[in-house]
Amino acid sequence: MGGRLDPGSNSLNALRLGLALLVLIAHAWELGGYGLQTKPLGPWAVAGFFCISGYLIALSRARGRGVGEFFARRAVRIYPAFLVVLVVVAFAFAPVASAFLGGGPWSPSAGVLYVLRNAGLWIAQPTIPGMLADIPYPGVWNGSLWTLAFEFACYVVTGLLGCLAVRWGARITVALWAGAMTASVLSVLGLLPVPGTLATFATLLAFYLSGTLLFLGGDRVPLRPGLIVAAAAVVAAVAISGAPTALAGPAMAYLVLALGIVLPCRRIGARNDISYGIYIYAFPVQQMLALVLAERGAPVVVPLVLAIVVTVPLAWASWLFVERPAMRAHRRWSSRRRRAGLA
Repeated sequence: MGGRLDPGSNSLNALRLGLALLVLIAHAWELGGYGLQTKPLGPWAVAGFFCISGYLIALSRARGRGVGEFFARRAVRIYPAFLVVLVVVAFAFAPVASAFLGGGPWSPSAGVLYVLRNAGLWIAQPTIPGMLADIPYPGVWNGSLWTLAFEFACYVVTGLLGCLAVRWGARITVALWAGAMTASVLSVLGLLPVPGTLATFATLLAFYLSGTLLFLGGDRVPLRPGLIVAAAAVVAAVAISGAPTALAGPAMAYLVLALGIVLPCRRIGARNDISYGIYIYAFPVQQMLALVLAERGAPVVVPLVLAIVVTVPLAWASWLFVERPAMRAHRRWSSRRRRAGLA
């Protein structure tokens, strides 16, 4: 399987775009006050993201020039757009909501505190006090950002594992995956008193390392239609039965990576990847729409379509003016530093 997944030509960016839109769809019912019917879709979309990341980040670490460069690349990919969306929410969305949409009191100092308290990737303050009090999902401005701290924690695991010899790195990866899987399952079953944050990390790490293990052993894993169907069936069975989601980690990783190989969507997102922008902007857009539409009786399709229409341009702007320039600037800086080292 590993030899079939061409890093330069695959459908993983298209899948990530689909997963980001699935998160938006999953939130539409709850944020609009239409019920919780689609809420379970969100965690499964996030699980798919972590499986893909586990594979691609391990590939990046294996091909990298050192642990420092690895962490720099990962930070540049996540952090600039993350910081910008905090600023946009605090100083664009929030004041507009306050002035025109009845969103509650806002002040510049409240905006500054919102940015500063969340700037470390850990969302310590999801609210701007007094705002968004009268909508179906009150208070929270961006309920999608919480996963990014866990994502970066997974990057730290990969970065440190990459410092070990190949044999030991692989063995420790298997041990970590087994430990994360066990902790997650036992926590869900109530058999292990794991704090909520650690239980969440264990679950996400189990999915992430499932992707990493396919990178490490993918050449020995066949790519067959029957296995793709079986993987999809396992994921569906775990989802429908309510079993601990981490049990589906290997199947989910196989499913999304196999689809990345076989789907004919290689051109989608190959040059312009807006999936991250959709993920980080959709939630605040949907909260703004809730201020306008939540009590007007509009069918759910209205805020859903409007959320996509508004979020996609914001995601494009994030890619064109924040994410891509940041990555290009880092590449230029790294290139100059290497040339200076050779001089």
